[in-house]
Amino acid sequence: MSKCSNTDTRFFKTPNAGICDICHPCETTTKLEATAMCPPIGEPKCLTMMAPVVFDECGINLCRVFSIDDLVDACEGPTNRTTDIVFDGLTTLDLKNANTIQVKVVDIDFNFICPETCRYSEIKPSKNTPNLSRVVLRDIDVTFVVSIMDSTCKVCKEGMMTLRYLPGENCPGYSEDTNPSNIAFDLYTPYGISYAPENPAGCNKLVPTINYIGFVENQHCQNCNCPEPHHVFREFEANNSLRQGISAQGLAKVIGKDDDCMAIGLTMYFKVVYFVQYKFHHEGLCVPPKFLAVNSTEVSSCKEFCDGDLLEPCIQPLNVGERPKCLEQGCGCTPRRPEPRN
Repeated sequence: MSKCSNTDTRFFKTPNAGICDICHPCETTTKLEATAMCPPIGEPKCLTMMAPVVFDECGINLCRVFSIDDLVDACEGPTNRTTDIVFDGLTTLDLKNANTIQVKVVDIDFNFICPETCRYSEIKPSKNTPNLSRVVLRDIDVTFVVSIMDSTCKVCKEGMMTLRYLPGENCPGYSEDTNPSNIAFDLYTPYGISYAPENPAGCNKLVPTINYIGFVENQHCQNCNCPEPHHVFREFEANNSLRQGISAQGLAKVIGKDDDCMAIGLTMYFKVVYFVQYKFHHEGLCVPPKFLAVNSTEVSSCKEFCDGDLLEPCIQPLNVGERPKCLEQGCGCTPRRPEPRN
């Protein structure tokens, strides 16, 4: 009876496969049966990780100046505007009376799907360079969470605001130097870009798009009667995940403010991301820090568990032939092992 090892390559498809200590005896009649009984299990000293890799990146700064009185409060009544608005309890009076204002970008609509106007963003292959993509951005809508703070930097109120950057030349906020009508740049995209349906309810046309990495979760209506809206509101889609293709992140800062106007600077980072498989050496599992339990005189199994160590995964990747760490600590779990054949 023999045991599979990394020196006996008859039963492994790769010469650097690992050692299987609990494998069936490799006395079989066919190579197919041997492969099924003694599969390659990788390299125990190296783990395989599929990680998002940044192939190219660039950034740009924009600044939008706007009049506070021109903002529309979407909570006061019906409005067809989806940009240059305040909502979620934030008012123009709050902006005027604030000592300090902090803004964070939670969503950016890059306007790749806009059949009603001739101004929309687009991504096309760069001329004579198929591995480069030319990105042109126009009329992007940026949504901020706005924190109003007093003189002691205590947050008094929070709300939302949506502003339009890169507008048309005759639109509010346009500036040839700090907020032009469009920007264009090239990115290295050797494995392609991501797409989105132009009209989910209509034809199957897909258009290039940019994935914004933000802070909006999935929408769930929990046991509530949501009436049909009588005016237009933008529907925010979940954006707090990383996907392949061109992705973007945003940071914002209040550049200046007086009683009538505000200027908000916007930094956007664009990254070309693809998931790539790598091998890496590891030094075991990470152990997160544990909060201390509240002191109590009661002693019970639940109390001992809460005061004890954190639970750890028993089986690690590629550790087929090794005893789990938790067995050595006496946690009581027993892995299933195949019975050897005679």
